[in-house]
Amino acid sequence: MSNSSFDVAVVGGGAGGCAAAAKLASAGLKVALIEEGKQYQPKDFKPNTIWALKNLYQQNGTRMMGGETPMLLPGGKGLGGSTLINSAICFRTPSEILEDWRVNLGCHTIDTAHFDELFRDLYTKLKIAPNPMAVQGKNNTVFHEGAQKLGLDGHFMPRNAPGCIGCGVCQYGCVSGGKLSADRALLAPAMATGDITLFTGWKAVSLDTHQGRATDLTIDNGTSTQVLRADQYVLSMGPIGSPTFIEKNGLSSSPHLGKHLTVHPTSGLVARYDRDIYPWRGVTQGYYVDNWQEGYLIQTFTVTPDQYYMVLQTPLGEETMEHMQNLHQIGSAGVLVHDTDSVGSVSVGLSGKPIIKYALGNHDRKTLIKGLYKTAEVFFAAGARMVSTGRRNQRMARTMKEFRQLLPLNTPTTELATYASHPMGTVRMGGDPEKSVVDPAGRLRPLTNVRVADASIFPTSLGVNPQVTTMALATMVAENLIHDTV
Repeated sequence: MSNSSFDVAVVGGGAGGCAAAAKLASAGLKVALIEEGKQYQPKDFKPNTIWALKNLYQQNGTRMMGGETPMLLPGGKGLGGSTLINSAICFRTPSEILEDWRVNLGCHTIDTAHFDELFRDLYTKLKIAPNPMAVQGKNNTVFHEGAQKLGLDGHFMPRNAPGCIGCGVCQYGCVSGGKLSADRALLAPAMATGDITLFTGWKAVSLDTHQGRATDLTIDNGTSTQVLRADQYVLSMGPIGSPTFIEKNGLSSSPHLGKHLTVHPTSGLVARYDRDIYPWRGVTQGYYVDNWQEGYLIQTFTVTPDQYYMVLQTPLGEETMEHMQNLHQIGSAGVLVHDTDSVGSVSVGLSGKPIIKYALGNHDRKTLIKGLYKTAEVFFAAGARMVSTGRRNQRMARTMKEFRQLLPLNTPTTELATYASHPMGTVRMGGDPEKSVVDPAGRLRPLTNVRVADASIFPTSLGVNPQVTTMALATMVAENLIHDTV
């Protein structure tokens, strides 16, 4: 066991941790960044499902939320976190959300002008823009055709993948290096300061406290342990990892710790065309329809051929195999719902592992189904001859009338083919200590030298992909730490 001292120890190397560490190092602070996963270069990734699940996903891709119907909740593992395996989608935080956080929830640090600056800086560093048509692929362009015919508010997706070549394996790690994940876009340039020490492959085990301050952080790599000491600590382990670490170590007694978990409930549809689509070619998620005011976005997606077998939703047997034989004619898109009345939580089980619970609310269930209606309408407008329904073990619909019959608005949650994206909340930020866990500067009450900088501090759901919001909030937390320290 050895001891090392730093100005700040950042625990977790995802979107929040990389952004916070980079900002802290820019102020000349000596930073330790601890990440339980490995550090990867593009050449290290492999376009292989088993390899990716084993190396890049939390719990080997099996992390589930329990409830009326269990939902997969994927999350990344490694320096860069979920930005290693996401589809590079980048949205600014909706202005209505920022205003709600500032005005109604007491987050006075959410200054609109300052967040405009943060977003502009991130858009420059991440080189965010829609990809050129040459790499979009037909899954995106054909869906665009359908949206245009219906007069919908559709756009090609803003992405932090300026070098995308459309190889369609974002979820395996970007093998081409075309995606600017958090480790590459934010952390790598900051490493040039010499003020960041990386501890990859090390897991934070415990954080001791004394008289209202955190003191020693114990980390473990499976064969040895170290004790790190820092003047300040930043927890960036995500909406599942941060609350469970805080609970295990007794760092907060707030009744809101681990509560208010929000996600984006999601369901995907596939469509069968009479023309070739080759969905595995091109940008994995390149186009969206903006129905945010109605509570959802529609986003195209693709997966590798082996995973389409699970996405089809049709009954096992002859019908499914016939679609698999004609996979080159399949297109796919899904609905991302702005969580409003669903209820979720994270706690520590007897085994020490997180217990994640989530109940899909009735309003969110109806919004999801309405979003699937609109998605099917776009598919049919684009010329699809049949569309899956988002309902388990259900045949495909050949008309919009049949689609609604097969998926009525009262379809129960247990029959929907759902999964979840983007956990948020669980260590919510707010001005009222009786209603939040961290203060508007990210300080974990009642400790004076521990802050949280990841999506767990979101007071509410976003309704859009959260990686840029996570980076902006983490940067803000780091700025406040610098102001209080330097």
